Amino acid sequence: MNPHRPAGMHLPCVQRLSALVAPLLLAAALLCAGPASAARAELMGAALSIDEPGEPPGLFIEAHYEFDLPLPLIDAMHRGIALYFTYEFDLSKSRWYWFDRDVATSTFNIRLSFNPLTRRYAVSYSGISLNFDSLDEALPYIKNIRRWRVADSTAAAGSGFTAELRFYLDAGKLPKPMQVTNHDSVDWTVESDWSAIRIPAEVAQAGGE
Repeated sequence: MNPHRPAGMHLPCVQRLSALVAPLLLAAALLCAGPASAARAELMGAALSIDEPGEPPGLFIEAHYEFDLPLPLIDAMHRGIALYFTYEFDLSKSRWYWFDRDVATSTFNIRLSFNPLTRRYAVSYSGISLNFDSLDEALPYIKNIRRWRVADSTAAAGSGFTAELRFYLDAGKLPKPMQVTNHDSVDWTVESDWSAIRIPAEVAQAGGE
């Protein structure tokens, strides 16, 4: 018997216990590493358009956000925690006699991660993965979205429609110990407000004679 091993505890059990505890200890260390700061994502521009020649029919959006990624989130990513960002679109039609009617909703998810072996960053979305040598090179692919199909091309045809867009870090995909209460989670948040997007005439007239 190994005199240094407690009786009744086998090495594989210790290894399994360590594998379970390590992510919890990492998340706890990140939470206690120092004060974090909330980051606001500001919409710099957005536009709606219908399909172009050669594209499948649809209503498309492009948008650009600006924000500074908080240092604690960068540190968490460098320790192996992937960050997930979401674009969320909503199209509704006003009704004077009742609540507005939701016409279309859509989300677009982007994953940002860091590989400590290659020291490279990866941006993944819709089955595509792009690799970058620096965070500065990767972030524009998070902050910008182009030709994102959000609805049918005639979805906003007519009048009384409101199109809105927002952007946020999906804190629900962070490790459980980092998912603190709503009051405290602002320190680990990157998010924008809902912003109204102008519906151009060609979109409002789509499908017309």
